[in-house]
Amino acid sequence: MSGSRSRRTAATPAARNGVTAPPAPNAVAAPESVALELEVRELRAEIDSMQRAARLKEQSFCIMAHELSSPLAGMKAYVETLLENYGDPSFAEGAEFLGVLDREISRLARVVERTLEISRLARRDTGLRLEPVRLEDLVGEVRAALQPALTARRTDFELQIDAAVPVVAADPDLLKQVFLNLVQNAVKFSPPGTRVRVRAMPTRDGVRVEVSDEGYGIAPQDLEQVFEPWFRSADERVARERGTGLGLAIVKTIVEQHGGRIEVESTRDRGTTFRFGLQPY
Repeated sequence: MSGSRSRRTAATPAARNGVTAPPAPNAVAAPESVALELEVRELRAEIDSMQRAARLKEQSFCIMAHELSSPLAGMKAYVETLLENYGDPSFAEGAEFLGVLDREISRLARVVERTLEISRLARRDTGLRLEPVRLEDLVGEVRAALQPALTARRTDFELQIDAAVPVVAADPDLLKQVFLNLVQNAVKFSPPGTRVRVRAMPTRDGVRVEVSDEGYGIAPQDLEQVFEPWFRSADERVARERGTGLGLAIVKTIVEQHGGRIEVESTRDRGTTFRFGLQPY
């Protein structure tokens, strides 16, 4: 057989099956496709955020119902007993029962007020009433307010403010609440005779504040939850102290509204340190 051999180009499997080959890896997607993908991602993120908020709201209502229903049932029993024995001179427990009722009513009022406070802070506009605040003066007021508790627990209070620390821009009432909550917790959750220290030092962007104690510490598994509303540690030394589980949630909200971020570092039975930043005025 004469003549030259004909050449045939090998077809790819995709071509043989009639399938169009995919674009090269470096092909650029159409702008409309990119925009649509970004919009879908944003919508998914917004839906996830709404679902988390709904779950948190439902959880908060459940916990609030528990926080209110249990003590209310006990208080009702005390009131019924008082009514049944009203005017009976042999009933000697009247003053004791009234004392229990007074304490429980005060505690429930704190729970409600703290819950409303978190709600108000969450809805608050970004326009805080920022004023020049000297940390030395503000922390001095906090120390004076908590002096009875410091004396009762024989807790030493140490204040260290670097001379280079500037006046900060803050809502004085809200910032005072931050220090009150952190120092009060440090006193409550530390053995008698220990030390609480408040430090402030200048940074490149402003001021860093630390509130440290020599207390019971926070378990590693609890560190990521301490700022969540209603969180209560399982440590019996902490659980026996009265509280609503809302104080640190309020602290976190206030710090973030001032443009800062709060962190916690803790070692069991050695102490805890909370750190957050503030902006100069």
